[in-house]
Amino acid sequence: MPELTKIISWEKSKYYFYGACCWLILSNFYRYVFPDHPAPAAIEADGKTYVACNTPDTGRGWFHSTYYADFKDNNGQTISLRGIEKLIVTNLPQKINAPMPSNPVAVDGKTYREGAEYTWPDGSKARVENGKWAPVKMKNTVCESDDDKEKREARESAAREAEQKKLAEEFEVQQAALRTKTPCPAIITSVTGETQEPNPAAIGRPECEGHLPNRVATPEEEANWKKPDVSRTKIASTPHWATVTNDYGIEIYKRCYFNAGTLPCSLNEPTVASLHKGDRVQVVSAKTRSAGGSEIYEIKFRQWAEWVDAVSLSFDIE
Repeated sequence: MPELTKIISWEKSKYYFYGACCWLILSNFYRYVFPDHPAPAAIEADGKTYVACNTPDTGRGWFHSTYYADFKDNNGQTISLRGIEKLIVTNLPQKINAPMPSNPVAVDGKTYREGAEYTWPDGSKARVENGKWAPVKMKNTVCESDDDKEKREARESAAREAEQKKLAEEFEVQQAALRTKTPCPAIITSVTGETQEPNPAAIGRPECEGHLPNRVATPEEEANWKKPDVSRTKIASTPHWATVTNDYGIEIYKRCYFNAGTLPCSLNEPTVASLHKGDRVQVVSAKTRSAGGSEIYEIKFRQWAEWVDAVSLSFDIE
Protein backbone atom coordinates (compact mmCIF):
# COMPACT_ATOMS: atom_id res chain seq x y z
CA MET A 1 0.00 0.00 0.00
CA PRO A 2 2.74 2.59 0.69
CA GLU A 3 4.17 2.22 -2.82
CA LEU A 4 0.72 2.64 -4.38
CA THR A 5 0.16 5.78 -2.31
CA LYS A 6 3.45 7.28 -3.58
CA ILE A 7 2.48 6.54 -7.17
CA ILE A 8 -0.93 8.16 -6.75
CA SER A 9 0.64 11.24 -5.06
CA TRP A 10 3.11 11.66 -7.92
CA GLU A 11 0.37 11.31 -10.50
CA LYS A 12 -1.55 14.12 -8.79
CA SER A 13 1.42 16.50 -8.32
CA LYS A 14 3.38 15.96 -11.54
CA TYR A 15 1.22 18.42 -13.43
CA TYR A 16 2.09 21.14 -10.92
CA PHE A 17 5.75 20.26 -11.33
CA TYR A 18 5.53 20.38 -15.12
CA GLY A 19 3.68 23.71 -14.92
CA ALA A 20 6.34 25.21 -12.65
CA CYS A 21 9.07 24.08 -15.03
CA CYS A 22 7.25 25.57 -18.01
CA TRP A 23 6.71 28.84 -16.14
CA LEU A 24 10.40 29.03 -15.23
CA ILE A 25 11.49 28.33 -18.81
CA LEU A 26 9.06 30.84 -20.26
CA SER A 27 10.04 33.48 -17.68
CA ASN A 28 13.71 33.13 -18.50
CA PHE A 29 12.92 33.23 -22.21
CA TYR A 30 10.82 36.38 -21.68
CA ARG A 31 13.65 38.05 -19.74
CA TYR A 32 16.02 37.11 -22.53
CA VAL A 33 13.75 38.72 -25.13
CA PHE A 34 12.77 41.66 -22.90
CA PRO A 35 15.65 42.22 -20.42
CA ASP A 36 15.36 44.66 -17.49
CA HIS A 37 16.77 48.15 -18.06
CA PRO A 38 17.68 50.03 -14.88
CA ALA A 39 16.98 53.76 -14.89
CA PRO A 40 17.81 55.94 -16.63
CA ALA A 41 16.90 54.40 -19.97
CA ALA A 42 16.12 55.81 -23.39
CA ILE A 43 12.97 54.47 -25.02
CA GLU A 44 12.45 54.90 -28.75
CA ALA A 45 8.87 54.07 -29.70
CA ASP A 46 8.09 54.29 -33.41
CA GLY A 47 10.77 56.95 -33.90
CA LYS A 48 9.87 59.10 -30.86
CA THR A 49 12.33 59.14 -27.95
CA TYR A 50 11.47 59.18 -24.23
CA VAL A 51 13.53 58.93 -21.04
CA ALA A 52 12.47 56.40 -18.40
CA CYS A 53 13.46 57.40 -14.87
CA ASN A 54 12.54 54.03 -13.39
CA THR A 55 12.98 50.48 -14.66
CA PRO A 56 10.53 50.46 -17.59
CA ASP A 57 7.96 47.71 -18.01
CA THR A 58 8.12 46.75 -21.67
CA GLY A 59 7.00 43.73 -23.67
CA ARG A 60 4.50 42.25 -26.05
CA GLY A 61 1.41 40.21 -25.22
CA TRP A 62 1.27 36.56 -26.26
CA PHE A 63 -1.51 37.26 -28.70
CA HIS A 64 -0.48 40.80 -29.75
CA SER A 65 1.70 41.89 -32.65
CA THR A 66 2.64 45.23 -31.07
CA TYR A 67 4.65 46.26 -28.01
CA TYR A 68 3.81 48.23 -24.87
CA ALA A 69 5.90 50.36 -22.47
CA ASP A 70 5.11 51.75 -19.01
CA PHE A 71 7.55 54.05 -17.20
CA LYS A 72 7.91 57.33 -15.26
CA ASP A 73 9.41 60.53 -16.72
CA ASN A 74 11.74 63.01 -14.97
CA ASN A 75 8.80 64.67 -13.19
CA GLY A 76 7.40 61.38 -11.84
CA GLN A 77 4.55 61.25 -14.36
CA THR A 78 3.54 57.77 -15.53
CA ILE A 79 3.79 57.27 -19.29
CA SER A 80 1.93 54.35 -20.87
CA LEU A 81 2.52 53.56 -24.53
CA ARG A 82 0.52 50.99 -26.45
CA GLY A 83 0.44 49.68 -30.02
CA ILE A 84 4.15 50.26 -30.61
CA GLU A 85 5.34 48.80 -33.89
CA LYS A 86 9.08 49.34 -33.28
CA LEU A 87 10.50 49.55 -29.74
CA ILE A 88 14.15 50.17 -28.81
CA VAL A 89 15.27 50.47 -25.17
CA THR A 90 18.83 51.67 -24.42
CA ASN A 91 20.56 51.91 -21.05
CA LEU A 92 21.89 55.38 -20.26
CA PRO A 93 25.02 55.90 -18.14
CA GLN A 94 24.50 56.33 -14.41
CA LYS A 95 27.41 58.79 -14.26
CA ILE A 96 28.57 61.42 -16.76
CA ASN A 97 31.46 63.89 -16.97
CA ALA A 98 30.82 67.09 -15.02
CA PRO A 99 31.17 70.30 -17.07
CA MET A 100 34.78 71.48 -17.09
CA PRO A 101 35.79 75.16 -16.93
CA SER A 102 36.87 76.55 -20.29
CA ASN A 103 40.05 78.07 -18.83
CA PRO A 104 40.80 76.65 -15.37
CA VAL A 105 42.56 79.04 -13.01
CA ALA A 106 43.54 78.63 -9.38
CA VAL A 107 40.62 78.58 -6.92
CA ASP A 108 41.09 81.45 -4.43
CA GLY A 109 44.80 81.50 -5.22
CA LYS A 110 45.40 77.95 -4.01
CA THR A 111 48.15 75.79 -5.51
CA TYR A 112 46.94 72.80 -7.49
CA ARG A 113 47.58 69.39 -5.92
CA GLU A 114 47.94 66.15 -7.81
CA GLY A 115 44.79 64.01 -7.55
CA ALA A 116 42.68 66.78 -5.99
CA GLU A 117 39.26 67.80 -7.32
CA TYR A 118 38.32 71.45 -7.73
CA THR A 119 34.89 73.05 -8.08
CA TRP A 120 34.30 76.50 -9.58
CA PRO A 121 31.44 78.90 -8.69
CA ASP A 122 29.49 78.03 -11.85
CA GLY A 123 29.36 74.32 -10.91
CA SER A 124 32.12 73.17 -13.26
CA LYS A 125 34.59 70.63 -11.89
CA ALA A 126 37.98 69.19 -12.77
CA ARG A 127 40.65 66.91 -11.31
CA VAL A 128 44.43 67.17 -11.57
CA GLU A 129 45.89 64.00 -13.07
CA ASN A 130 49.56 63.78 -14.06
CA GLY A 131 49.76 67.56 -14.05
CA LYS A 132 46.82 67.95 -16.43
CA TRP A 133 43.12 68.68 -16.02
CA ALA A 134 40.82 65.65 -16.23
CA PRO A 135 37.00 65.43 -16.04
CA VAL A 136 35.18 64.50 -12.84
CA LYS A 137 32.27 62.04 -12.86
CA MET A 138 28.89 63.19 -11.57
CA LYS A 139 25.38 61.73 -11.40
CA ASN A 140 23.52 61.80 -14.71
CA THR A 141 21.03 64.68 -14.53
CA VAL A 142 18.82 63.42 -17.35
CA CYS A 143 16.15 62.48 -14.78
CA GLU A 144 16.38 65.76 -12.90
CA SER A 145 12.91 67.29 -12.54
CA ASP A 146 12.10 70.45 -14.46
CA ASP A 147 11.80 72.42 -11.22
CA ASP A 148 15.16 71.20 -9.87
CA LYS A 149 16.80 71.83 -13.24
CA GLU A 150 15.49 75.40 -13.37
CA LYS A 151 16.78 76.10 -9.84
CA ARG A 152 20.19 74.56 -10.60
CA GLU A 153 20.60 76.52 -13.84
CA ALA A 154 19.62 79.73 -12.04
CA ARG A 155 22.29 79.10 -9.39
CA GLU A 156 24.92 78.33 -12.01
CA SER A 157 23.98 81.42 -14.05
CA ALA A 158 24.21 83.67 -10.98
CA ALA A 159 27.59 82.14 -10.11
CA ARG A 160 28.89 82.71 -13.65
CA GLU A 161 27.76 86.34 -13.61
CA ALA A 162 29.40 86.90 -10.23
CA GLU A 163 32.63 85.34 -11.48
CA GLN A 164 32.61 87.43 -14.67
CA LYS A 165 31.97 90.58 -12.62
CA LYS A 166 34.87 89.70 -10.32
CA LEU A 167 37.22 89.14 -13.27
CA ALA A 168 36.08 92.39 -14.91
CA GLU A 169 36.75 94.33 -11.70
CA GLU A 170 40.21 92.80 -11.37
CA PHE A 171 40.97 93.61 -15.02
CA GLU A 172 39.82 97.22 -14.57
CA VAL A 173 42.10 97.58 -11.53
CA GLN A 174 45.03 96.44 -13.69
CA GLN A 175 44.05 98.84 -16.49
CA ALA A 176 43.70 101.72 -14.04
CA ALA A 177 47.19 101.00 -12.74
CA LEU A 178 48.55 101.22 -16.30
CA ARG A 179 46.77 104.55 -16.85
CA THR A 180 48.18 105.87 -13.58
CA LYS A 181 51.71 104.82 -14.51
CA THR A 182 51.48 106.27 -18.03
CA PRO A 183 48.72 108.88 -18.50
CA CYS A 184 46.52 108.50 -21.58
CA PRO A 185 46.77 111.02 -24.45
CA ALA A 186 44.17 113.77 -24.40
CA ILE A 187 41.39 114.69 -26.82
CA ILE A 188 42.48 118.14 -27.98
CA THR A 189 39.84 120.73 -28.84
CA SER A 190 40.62 123.91 -30.77
CA VAL A 191 39.06 127.32 -30.20
CA THR A 192 36.88 126.86 -33.27
CA GLY A 193 35.51 123.58 -31.93
CA GLU A 194 37.46 121.08 -34.02
CA THR A 195 38.87 118.06 -32.22
CA GLN A 196 41.76 115.68 -32.51
CA GLU A 197 40.92 112.34 -30.88
CA PRO A 198 43.66 109.68 -30.75
CA ASN A 199 42.71 106.06 -31.37
CA PRO A 200 43.81 104.00 -28.32
CA ALA A 201 44.01 100.76 -30.32
CA ALA A 202 46.17 102.42 -33.01
CA ILE A 203 48.67 103.74 -30.48
CA GLY A 204 48.84 100.49 -28.51
CA ARG A 205 46.98 101.79 -25.46
CA PRO A 206 43.78 99.68 -25.20
CA GLU A 207 43.49 100.56 -21.51
CA CYS A 208 42.77 104.16 -22.58
CA GLU A 209 39.55 103.25 -24.42
CA GLY A 210 36.84 105.42 -22.90
CA HIS A 211 39.30 107.13 -20.55
CA LEU A 212 40.74 109.93 -22.73
CA PRO A 213 40.94 113.29 -20.95
CA ASN A 214 39.95 116.53 -22.71
CA ARG A 215 41.91 119.75 -22.99
CA VAL A 216 42.09 122.86 -25.16
CA ALA A 217 44.88 123.03 -27.72
CA THR A 218 47.69 125.48 -27.14
CA PRO A 219 48.15 128.23 -29.75
CA GLU A 220 51.22 126.41 -31.07
CA GLU A 221 49.34 123.12 -31.36
CA GLU A 222 46.42 124.76 -33.14
CA ALA A 223 48.78 126.55 -35.52
CA ASN A 224 50.52 123.28 -36.40
CA TRP A 225 47.15 121.57 -36.57
CA LYS A 226 45.68 123.91 -39.18
CA LYS A 227 48.87 124.62 -41.10
CA PRO A 228 50.80 121.49 -42.00
CA ASP A 229 54.51 121.82 -42.34
CA VAL A 230 54.50 121.31 -46.08
CA SER A 231 56.99 123.24 -48.13
CA ARG A 232 55.22 124.64 -51.18
CA THR A 233 58.63 124.95 -52.89
CA LYS A 234 58.62 121.17 -53.21
CA ILE A 235 55.58 121.28 -55.44
CA ALA A 236 56.50 121.02 -59.10
CA SER A 237 55.32 123.78 -61.39
CA THR A 238 53.72 121.13 -63.59
CA PRO A 239 50.44 119.88 -62.01
CA HIS A 240 50.35 116.27 -60.83
CA TRP A 241 47.25 114.17 -61.40
CA ALA A 242 46.09 111.07 -59.58
CA THR A 243 43.17 108.65 -59.70
CA VAL A 244 41.03 107.54 -56.76
CA THR A 245 41.66 103.80 -56.21
CA ASN A 246 39.68 103.21 -53.00
CA ASP A 247 36.76 100.88 -53.74
CA TYR A 248 34.57 102.96 -51.43
CA GLY A 249 35.74 106.32 -52.73
CA ILE A 250 36.87 109.34 -50.69
CA GLU A 251 34.85 111.77 -48.61
CA ILE A 252 36.03 115.42 -48.44
CA TYR A 253 34.98 117.13 -45.22
CA LYS A 254 34.37 120.82 -44.69
CA ARG A 255 37.09 122.64 -42.68
CA CYS A 256 39.02 119.40 -42.27
CA TYR A 257 42.32 121.27 -42.63
CA PHE A 258 45.21 119.05 -41.65
CA ASN A 259 43.26 116.48 -39.60
CA ALA A 260 42.84 113.98 -42.47
CA GLY A 261 43.60 110.29 -42.68
CA THR A 262 41.65 107.17 -41.71
CA LEU A 263 39.20 109.11 -39.51
CA PRO A 264 39.25 112.62 -41.03
CA CYS A 265 37.99 115.28 -38.62
CA SER A 266 36.71 112.40 -36.45
CA LEU A 267 33.87 112.22 -39.04
CA ASN A 268 32.13 115.10 -37.24
CA GLU A 269 32.29 117.71 -40.05
CA PRO A 270 29.78 117.84 -42.95
CA THR A 271 30.76 116.25 -46.27
CA VAL A 272 31.29 118.71 -49.12
CA ALA A 273 32.24 116.22 -51.85
CA SER A 274 32.25 112.47 -52.45
CA LEU A 275 34.86 111.10 -54.83
CA HIS A 276 34.30 107.72 -56.45
CA LYS A 277 36.77 105.11 -57.61
CA GLY A 278 38.21 106.24 -60.94
CA ASP A 279 37.76 110.00 -60.35
CA ARG A 280 40.83 112.10 -61.31
CA VAL A 281 42.09 114.79 -58.95
CA GLN A 282 44.91 117.35 -59.03
CA VAL A 283 47.59 116.89 -56.35
CA VAL A 284 48.81 120.26 -55.10
CA SER A 285 51.20 119.25 -52.29
CA ALA A 286 53.99 116.90 -51.45
CA LYS A 287 53.28 113.88 -49.28
CA THR A 288 53.21 114.63 -45.56
CA ARG A 289 51.78 113.21 -42.36
CA SER A 290 48.56 114.17 -40.62
CA ALA A 291 48.17 114.74 -36.89
CA GLY A 292 47.06 111.11 -36.57
CA GLY A 293 50.16 109.77 -38.35
CA SER A 294 48.56 108.94 -41.74
CA GLU A 295 50.31 109.89 -44.99
CA ILE A 296 48.21 112.50 -46.82
CA TYR A 297 48.14 114.76 -49.90
CA GLU A 298 46.34 118.01 -50.51
CA ILE A 299 44.18 117.64 -53.63
CA LYS A 300 41.98 119.87 -55.73
CA PHE A 301 38.73 118.55 -57.12
CA ARG A 302 36.53 121.01 -59.00
CA GLN A 303 36.09 123.98 -56.61
CA TRP A 304 37.23 122.07 -53.50
CA ALA A 305 40.74 121.70 -52.10
CA GLU A 306 41.37 119.49 -49.06
CA TRP A 307 43.65 116.87 -47.53
CA VAL A 308 42.99 113.16 -48.18
CA ASP A 309 44.57 109.79 -47.34
CA ALA A 310 47.53 109.00 -49.63
CA VAL A 311 46.72 105.29 -49.91
CA SER A 312 43.47 106.16 -51.69
CA LEU A 313 45.30 107.70 -54.66
CA SER A 314 47.32 106.34 -57.58
CA PHE A 315 49.48 108.88 -59.49
CA ASP A 316 49.17 109.04 -63.25
CA ILE A 317 52.29 108.13 -65.20
CA GLU A 318 53.81 111.37 -66.54
